Amino acid sequence: MPPSPPSYTFASLTCSSEDMEGILSWLNGHVSSAVLIEEGEPCRLVFIPPNPTSSEWLLMESALASLGAGEITTDEARQEDWQEIWKDQGFKSFSVGTTLLVTPSWEDHHDPSFPERIRVDPQMAFGTGLHETTYACLELIVETAETWGDPSLFILDFGSGTGILGVAALQLMKKATLFAIDNDPYAVEATRQNLADNGMENRAEVSLSLEEPLPQTAFRDFGMILANVTGGVLCTFAPLLYARLLPQGRMICSGVSKEESTEVKRVLSGLGGAVREVAGERYDTFVIDKVAGRLL
Repeated sequence: MPPSPPSYTFASLTCSSEDMEGILSWLNGHVSSAVLIEEGEPCRLVFIPPNPTSSEWLLMESALASLGAGEITTDEARQEDWQEIWKDQGFKSFSVGTTLLVTPSWEDHHDPSFPERIRVDPQMAFGTGLHETTYACLELIVETAETWGDPSLFILDFGSGTGILGVAALQLMKKATLFAIDNDPYAVEATRQNLADNGMENRAEVSLSLEEPLPQTAFRDFGMILANVTGGVLCTFAPLLYARLLPQGRMICSGVSKEESTEVKRVLSGLGGAVREVAGERYDTFVIDKVAGRLL
């Protein structure tokens, strides 16, 4: 008799858009799983909690309520049930410019007007492509691929989530190789699955890093670095990442809230490259080109 598929307990809460940033920031510091975001009024956040019967969870519920969380519930889902959860949330095909089409696996849809297509299933990891920060990164990846001079570059996806950014970069840069890293085991699992679904597993290495922010890898330096994380994480790790960027390489950074933007820009501007800010509605994205002749 085959073993039963694994199931996961997940927690869901609602909150106002005004309280979302504070709750999300708090969760990122207290849970190891990535957080899924359904924007609107109210917002909905989904994450993996500690044992829901533990005193730790009771304290977490109290803290979240004090931060503005509304109804907090827990439920169970098997891995394959996440597909239905995302269907219910309305995740469907979307395009990035006139080049790239992103589709979930449950849609057998291909628009021939888009020359490139990738399949992405979010599972229990952050990064559907519809969130403002992820979509901004996808647009910049498309822009970069159209003008990039080195088709065989190494790419780093730092904080890979579902792996959507790395998968998109590999699809657009046919000879590139990817190193994806995340400290969330659900994200690592999702990244590996999405690479396999797109036939890219032999072009990538995926790592779970719990202690070292950038563990030893066969890749020495990178022509492109993708970092869709948070402003605080960027301020901490941007110098380390930039040091691993090849001359004339490009680093695309997002996940920066408006409140964090000034400090992140200050840190990135001090690295020695040419910094471009792409302002969003609620988050900002930065592009750093490592200009030859400018030193750290």
